[in-house]
Amino acid sequence: MKEDNLLKIIFKFFVDSHDFNGIPLTTLSKKTKISYLELIEKIKSLVIDDFVSIQTGENPHIIRLGHYEKETQIKILEESKANKTKRIGNISENVTISYDSYLVCVYPSSKYLIENRNIENLSNVPYTSMLALGEPQLKPMYFATEVLDRYFNDPRYSFRFEDYSGQICYKEDENHIPLVNETDQIFLKSFGLGFNNKSERIAVVYLCYLKNLTEEHQKYWKSKEIKAECHMLREYFDNTIIGNFTNSYSVFSAFIEEQKAINDLTNAIFGISLFNRTFEEEKRPKEFTFFFTPTLKNYHDFVLLLDKMISDNINKSFFESQIELYEYKKISNGVVERIDKGTLKLLEEWFPLHFRIDELNKVIDLFKPLKRIRQERQAPAHKINENIYDKILIDKQIKLIKESYFTMRTLRVLFQKDPKARNVKVQKWLDTGVIKTF
Repeated sequence: MKEDNLLKIIFKFFVDSHDFNGIPLTTLSKKTKISYLELIEKIKSLVIDDFVSIQTGENPHIIRLGHYEKETQIKILEESKANKTKRIGNISENVTISYDSYLVCVYPSSKYLIENRNIENLSNVPYTSMLALGEPQLKPMYFATEVLDRYFNDPRYSFRFEDYSGQICYKEDENHIPLVNETDQIFLKSFGLGFNNKSERIAVVYLCYLKNLTEEHQKYWKSKEIKAECHMLREYFDNTIIGNFTNSYSVFSAFIEEQKAINDLTNAIFGISLFNRTFEEEKRPKEFTFFFTPTLKNYHDFVLLLDKMISDNINKSFFESQIELYEYKKISNGVVERIDKGTLKLLEEWFPLHFRIDELNKVIDLFKPLKRIRQERQAPAHKINENIYDKILIDKQIKLIKESYFTMRTLRVLFQKDPKARNVKVQKWLDTGVIKTF
């Protein structure tokens, strides 16, 4: 078979495939009735002329991370000869077998695809077009964080984000009918945290996930794409590409876990939890994230959320029969008004009754950030503010969550010293892990 006919088969297989797949050498050998060893020599010639490219290793059925250098491809093809034939038992003839760890798949080269593939029918799906021309499936694409606002602010989408990665999916009603039109029915399997050349947070998505977006949404993401040099967070790379889970945790996750630990400890010690509720796993608010577009509205919303998670969340029943829950204000003529004490005031008054002086000295500033959050919450309630965009709000958000986390951690460590808490299991990573603001 002539090499141009062989190339046509390779090209057709890629174009007709469901997921931009390459054809395995073993399949190509059977399809063309060319012996495996002879086929390798022909493929080597096509590689040298930059007509085809090969993949091997983990999942060679897709162009995963990129294309090998020509010299490397030739070496792989040579080595595949020795890995193809094996004598089995006492059978006298050689039997060809496929080693999953050394499977080789063949693709049209990017150069050949650009010159020969007509992608006019893909002009409205830019990320699908890139894959159709041989771009790697796990090529990272970078976007301004406001690309996420469309989904974050729309209750018809499930927007989920954890330490450094997230997911977006449209919602359905109780009858499993989508809440959005067909053109908006998207599922983004994973997006991560990255940085531009100014060290500003951005969103990163692999090409294979973008190609699953509808036409309308591919265009939308394209409009928010960043062309300048960017890089993804190391933890996201290690987790999604290398397959390693890191020892790093976000300050948001640490805050949530510390609060849960406090509830477990106070239940063991006092028979009642300090907080009304905790926010782990699916209970985590979507606003509790680093993907924060720095507008004044978003900042005020974050302050409000933080205050609800802390001050408004303190269980007043925790203090019953231990301290006075009310204060009394004399009005006139012997009339006295009974006023509820705020939760932070209750906690401040309760502390000296249960902790030694040396312990109290460690937490002398413990309540300052909580009071500051409460004060910040009151600001938008008493005046009308024009919504503005200001990157300094990112630093203010980070400062608030770091101080709040420190408060939760300090409380947890103090409660953990109580003998009644010795059997309470606290996540080890709270003490041994690396807590980051990413």
